[in-house]
Amino acid sequence: MLLQRLAELQAKLQYIDSMYRAKQEDLQQLSHRIDQILIPVDNGTAYNALAPSVKPEVKLMLRNMSGMNAANGINPPYMLRLPSSYHFLPHLLDDPTSLRLNYLMSKGRTGVSIVLGIPTVHREKQNYLMDTLTSLIDGMTPEESEDVVMVIFVAETELEYVLQIAKEVEMRFSAHVDSGLIEVVSPSPAYYPDMGKLRITLGDSMERVRWRSKQNLDFAFLMSYCQPKGTFYVQLEDDILAKPDYISEMKKFAIDKIASKEPWFVLDFCQLGFIGKFF
Repeated sequence: MLLQRLAELQAKLQYIDSMYRAKQEDLQQLSHRIDQILIPVDNGTAYNALAPSVKPEVKLMLRNMSGMNAANGINPPYMLRLPSSYHFLPHLLDDPTSLRLNYLMSKGRTGVSIVLGIPTVHREKQNYLMDTLTSLIDGMTPEESEDVVMVIFVAETELEYVLQIAKEVEMRFSAHVDSGLIEVVSPSPAYYPDMGKLRITLGDSMERVRWRSKQNLDFAFLMSYCQPKGTFYVQLEDDILAKPDYISEMKKFAIDKIASKEPWFVLDFCQLGFIGKFF
């Protein structure tokens, strides 16, 4: 039990560290912008801004090089740019609202052990989302429900439909919405590119290519939204039934892996598709 507790704390520490690194990235970008404003780069005086960190012999060398182009190369106002999401999804730059949420019903619960991601789309026939939520909630103990967030991702841009889902969720599970257990989120229409300009790949029909591409974007959005909320993330679907004690079983298995120092990135708790994948 002590080993399991230590392993659980280790996982939480790793989650906190990831949040800290995200803040470090923001601070680094801000510091770089301040440097660009404050650091002089002409007349061979660029090194003055780095005075505390430049060795005396280097300062002497720079004085001897005064007036030379070579002396002006220290701490230039340029920073290496690594590829970002915008390199792979350039359409996101076309609209400043592309990464904003189109809809959010949330009490802001964070710092939980497990986040359950549940994507759903408009279905012409029967919708099983409410049955899925009932099954997931019934499979939790009261203690577990306080350490979990269930994020319903409505992968539609039609606000009328999103509101319809949110209203039904709140009417059926009002106590769990109020407690912060259940959230509903939807992306901006600008998050999706022009699906009519996709390349045909894998020999699929255009309809299949559009479906695959949108699903990848949906899962990326859902994961990115859920990542700051908890230590572990579980990818689900909107038409599943959960086994009793599924939360404690999955968490115990993951903690045991950590306690035995077995490295893992994703654990598979369902053989079908991309369901029950535990990150």
